[in-house]
Amino acid sequence: MKSLTKNINRGFSLIEVAIAVLVISLVATFSLKGRELVQTAKIRAVIEQVETFRIAVDTFEEKYGALPGDLSNAKDLIDSSLDNGSGNRKFETLSDAKRFWAHLSKAGLINVELVNGLPTSKIGGVFTVSSKIQDKPGIWLVLSNGTADNTAFTGIVSPETAYRIDKSIDTGIPNEGDVQVIKGNNALGECINGSSYVFTNKNEDCVILFKIR
Repeated sequence: MKSLTKNINRGFSLIEVAIAVLVISLVATFSLKGRELVQTAKIRAVIEQVETFRIAVDTFEEKYGALPGDLSNAKDLIDSSLDNGSGNRKFETLSDAKRFWAHLSKAGLINVELVNGLPTSKIGGVFTVSSKIQDKPGIWLVLSNGTADNTAFTGIVSPETAYRIDKSIDTGIPNEGDVQVIKGNNALGECINGSSYVFTNKNEDCVILFKIR
């Protein structure tokens, strides 16, 4: 009788262990799926931000005949609190970038809080604007984790996340098209290798560029 009792107790113990393992596995699976859903939502939100900014820039230029931040009589046309632009279509310094966003904001074309003069991203970090990206002519929105001089940018996303954003609205090739990727100045690894993303790098080393002109 004692032996039978021991066997029954041992059987229940194994079942309990199996149930516990199953529960832990399910929790882990749903947790991973939950994080993936959150990340996907953030990526979509960032893409929507970029499209909103592009439309705002187009609308501003059509209305005022100049790019935001570059309008030489912004004080008179938009708001007396603004700094006038230089009219040279160059955005090289952090002051240039902050003036770009201030012109858009005061013109009522973007509805976003500016933190230290720059809009925050839905995926983290901030957007700035630059016409001085090495080997990349044009004017670019720059998504990074921050910059001190509008020249060196801190990485904000992994190569995989950068690829997902790129592929959603452009070619998915990191060194071509209207969405391109560069390595952040704090990077621990490479973001791209030629025309390919380095998916083995899981660090948030990448800076994303969105061409607006």
